[in-house]
Amino acid sequence: MLEFLSSYRPFGKTILALEHTKQDTKPLVFGLELVQKKGELDIDQTFELDHPEEIDNIVKTTTPAYVVITDDQILSKEISQTGTDTEILAEAFPNLNLNDFYYQILRTSNTSFIAVCRKQYIETIIAAYQKTRIRVVGVHLGALKVITLSDFVKSDMVNTNTKQISYVDGDIVSMTDRSDTIREEYTIEGLNFSSTHTLPLAVALDEVLHSEKISGNIQNGNEELQKQYRESLFFTKTLQIGVGFLLIALLINFFVFNAKYKKWQGLQEELQVFTTQQEQIKNKQSDVNTKEALVQSILTTGFSKSSYYIDQMIQLLPNTVVLTSFTFQPLEKPIRKDKIIDLSTDVVSVIGKSTDKEEFTTWLRALEGLSFIESVTIVEYGLDKKNTSDFELTITIKSDGTTN
Repeated sequence: MLEFLSSYRPFGKTILALEHTKQDTKPLVFGLELVQKKGELDIDQTFELDHPEEIDNIVKTTTPAYVVITDDQILSKEISQTGTDTEILAEAFPNLNLNDFYYQILRTSNTSFIAVCRKQYIETIIAAYQKTRIRVVGVHLGALKVITLSDFVKSDMVNTNTKQISYVDGDIVSMTDRSDTIREEYTIEGLNFSSTHTLPLAVALDEVLHSEKISGNIQNGNEELQKQYRESLFFTKTLQIGVGFLLIALLINFFVFNAKYKKWQGLQEELQVFTTQQEQIKNKQSDVNTKEALVQSILTTGFSKSSYYIDQMIQLLPNTVVLTSFTFQPLEKPIRKDKIIDLSTDVVSVIGKSTDKEEFTTWLRALEGLSFIESVTIVEYGLDKKNTSDFELTITIKSDGTTN
């Protein structure tokens, strides 16, 4: 399978060659893909299309291609002159304007084969293929490229789609138009192909072998096509690399941002907890300050008087009376959160025990006799089994604090 070509790498591992021709006045495209597989070259596929735009159904990626034109727009001649290009063209096509025409010349031992075509037509063909996924990097004229197969063919005659090629000692001696459309099958160096694809195979192999037997001004156009393709390929690769670096940078930035964001989110949660705790502390402090102010107010306004009242009432207390509770300005209601504390102003609540009813009664009268007491009310009085009476008194203090 052409192992000696295994090191070849033109515009990648695939060579696409197309023959642009006509059959019965209808356009026709014969295509062949030569690929590098496991260090060898092999035919990957051959195909036949009615129009160039159908190639997108065959080629799935942007691929460089070599096009050989063999339709009725190619003018071919063979002459015995083997001199310079100028001499050959002057004999074959006198007065040929090279500003309007491309040409190629194949020289053999005794004969020169010439193919010419208008530049405008070739540019139209190139434009038609450039609209598809392929990129034309080389154009050839007529069947001249079959010279590439001269070292491999075993017989003295090989057919292409349009020509019958005769060889003598590996040299082409004639190219004649075919009058039939019969397809022959060939095998060269393990490559199997039909006569319809002889020329595409020769073009593909020529891109490997770089035969210098063909000259012509079309080579300038081919060099420009290859330059454009390389620039396009370089731009595409650069763009891909740039996009790749951009995506990697964005990915790195995403991970960094994500890590920073998670850290920031954690700090925000900690700040929220701290803020909540601070708010709770402030609320508690506010409650404490309110209660402290209330207590301070009570102490400031009533402590001196309460001490005086207690002292006066305790001095009258008989030995048979024991006090268990003595509350100045008791609460009217239990203390509740966020509720106003209600105090019974100018009131003293007294709770205790008495073992002598007469002395208890005498003590009550003595209390009523104090100048600052408005009234003494027995809230509760009861006798238990040990002849001890439990009592509760409510003593009302005169609001103006009179002690006389």
